[in-house]
Amino acid sequence: MLGRPSGQNSETLRRGGDRLRLRPWASEAGTGLLIQLTPGAAVSDETTAAVVESAVAQGYQRLRTSALSHIESEPFLRAGFKPCQQLALLTRPIQSGLPDLNSSTAIRRARRRDHPSVLAVDHAAFEPFWRLDQTGLHDALRATPFRHFRVTYQGSDTPLTGYAISGRSGPAGYLQRLAISPSQQGQGVGAALVIDGLRWMARRGATQAWVNTPQHNTGALRLYERLGFEQVPPGLQVLEMALER
Repeated sequence: MLGRPSGQNSETLRRGGDRLRLRPWASEAGTGLLIQLTPGAAVSDETTAAVVESAVAQGYQRLRTSALSHIESEPFLRAGFKPCQQLALLTRPIQSGLPDLNSSTAIRRARRRDHPSVLAVDHAAFEPFWRLDQTGLHDALRATPFRHFRVTYQGSDTPLTGYAISGRSGPAGYLQRLAISPSQQGQGVGAALVIDGLRWMARRGATQAWVNTPQHNTGALRLYERLGFEQVPPGLQVLEMALER
């Protein structure tokens, strides 16, 4: 059974073999974010109905999913959710043809004290719909069993210029988050972080890398395709539903 409502805080919901996390959406008061924790398969219609019921009980006015495949989307669409964002899904093999990391971009391991600066870069790089808060950053860092969190900078006393979170689960590597300060975009910082992440995935034994980005983010699509990624149709989608009390 689903846990009892406890206000608009992060809550893991379990029903049978289905697991989902419900938490507030970072940039919109009254909107809940539903994250599927059992990827690759559709949850049951009963789980979907129970999640909606729990969100209503917690006072949410709108419910939105994380990026879902078309198979994962099916029970939510049947429950009345509608697509609100379309994402391109891209992939490339890791072990062959890795680009050279010949950039002069300074990259180092991210530290906990970097989190406020990382979020500042994130907010500058993304439109409000996609911005992370501290909870979202926490979720991104724990989305896979192994992670690689790196930041870029120009000098020890200057603000961060970008960051990337990569992860690995089995043979799959994921570029989970990439953000570059607007003043540094087009300067090779993003490419350096992607290549650094791919090389980490290769050292960890991953064989295939995956990344997604909004379909309208043409700059990111050009970057990934230049680095050997290819789109996998039909991509992913974010769904949402207005809730009735």
